[in-house]
Amino acid sequence: MKLIKLAFVSLLAFFLLATVISLFIPGHLRISKAVNIAAPKDSVYQRIAVLKEWPSWYPILSESGETPSFIGSDSLQIKGTGIRITERTPDQILSTMRSESGRSLESGWKLMHIGQQDSLTVQWYMDFKLGWYPWEKFSSLFYESLYGVQMEKGLARLKEVSE
Repeated sequence: MKLIKLAFVSLLAFFLLATVISLFIPGHLRISKAVNIAAPKDSVYQRIAVLKEWPSWYPILSESGETPSFIGSDSLQIKGTGIRITERTPDQILSTMRSESGRSLESGWKLMHIGQQDSLTVQWYMDFKLGWYPWEKFSSLFYESLYGVQMEKGLARLKEVSE
C-alpha cells in the first residue's frame, strides 16, 4: 500500500512540475522563413495564390506522390489533410490546413518588394496555437526542426520554379 501511495504521489508531483515548467512556454508559436526571388511579383504571387500551382513547389504536394483532389478553386484534399486559402490581398496570402484529427494550422505568405532591389522577398510563416497541456507545449519545441525544414524546401523549390 505504501509503495502504491508513493508511486501515485510521485507521478502527481512530476505532472505538476511539468505543468508549471510548461507555463513558461508561450501558447502561440510562429515559425517564419524567407527567401529572395529574382522574378516578377505577379508570377510568384500567382504560384502561391492559385492552389493548382502548388504541386510544383509545396512540399506536401510535390513529395507525397499522390494527386490532390481539388475542391473548387480555394480548397484541396490530400491524405486526409485539407488545405484552404482563406484570404488573398495584393501582398499576402493566408491559408488554413486541417488534419483528419480536426487540428488546424494557419499559414501565410508575405510578398515584399524593397525599394530599388531587383528581387522579391517571400516570407512564409506558420502560426501554432497551443493548449495548456504540458505535452503539447513541450512538443512545440521540436516544431522548428519538423516544419522549418519543410518550409525551407518549399521556398527553395518556389524560387527554382519562379526564376
